[in-house]
Amino acid sequence: AAPRCAVPRAVRVQHIRCLNRLLLEPNECKLTHDGCVVALLPHDDTRVEHVRNVLRAREGEGLRVGVLDGGACEASVAWVPAEDEDGPRNLRLTIGDVSVLRSIDEAHRPRIDLLLAMPRPLQFARLLPAVASLGVRHIWITGAARVEKSYFSSHLLRAEKAAELRATLVEGLAQAGDTAVPTLAVRRSLRSLLHELDDAVTDGEHPPARLVCHPQRIGATEMVHISRALVRPGARVLLAVGPEGGWDEPEELELLAAHGFQPVTLGPRTLRTDVAVISLMAIVHASLAHAESGDEVDSASLTARGVIKGLAEHA
Repeated sequence: AAPRCAVPRAVRVQHIRCLNRLLLEPNECKLTHDGCVVALLPHDDTRVEHVRNVLRAREGEGLRVGVLDGGACEASVAWVPAEDEDGPRNLRLTIGDVSVLRSIDEAHRPRIDLLLAMPRPLQFARLLPAVASLGVRHIWITGAARVEKSYFSSHLLRAEKAAELRATLVEGLAQAGDTAVPTLAVRRSLRSLLHELDDAVTDGEHPPARLVCHPQRIGATEMVHISRALVRPGARVLLAVGPEGGWDEPEELELLAAHGFQPVTLGPRTLRTDVAVISLMAIVHASLAHAESGDEVDSASLTARGVIKGLAEHA
């Protein structure tokens, strides 16, 4: 059995709930000789400033923490002198035993993957934290007929900005209290990406349910509303969301259908990408939660209250 950690109890432990979760990179965590995991953060770290100035955490108080792509638990706060003993203090977190460093099992990661036509760069930067907070495993960014080529010049997609891109996703995880970092890949060609996704499915593996969302056009073939899409318990879902003007008709919709995507809709309205993505993901998460519990999804369950309840059950 792993040795127990001696967590300081100078002050009666209090649960600080204002910060949803303080997240640490694995390389910020160190293992002590007695088997405890600790992290020492410098006084000028933005997370430390938040703990000091917003949460006003005192010595010995409990703080919700997590290790990215690892576990989550409560840590004990200790303020230790910096080089300038008269200045702000560094933050030492005593986290727990080594199990918090173990990688998250694939079965416990979010079951939604997102295939997203590249939005406008500013919208893209705002959307990533929201998508991460809702829960997504893989994000594929691709081109489409209605996507401007200049959109791919977003600074977040530059190789030297990989750390900033990750920080944007981690911001959403901290909001949700999750530790599973989504992966993100860019494929400018939709056709090539679809072939890549097909090749990635191995024999005997259950491929994810593939859904492509598009506005319902007057006079066009009736589409299934996203809330009625069939998802089996334990399934993964690959959700394809196009540009704000929708996927090109009929070429891109036919291409997606040829690769196993079921057309679904939120209705006749043409929505902004951020509104569409967040709405779709919330409904799919609720549908997955209902499928897991064996409940039938009805319209009442997809009210705002029903979606929130489904997300809470799924978490």
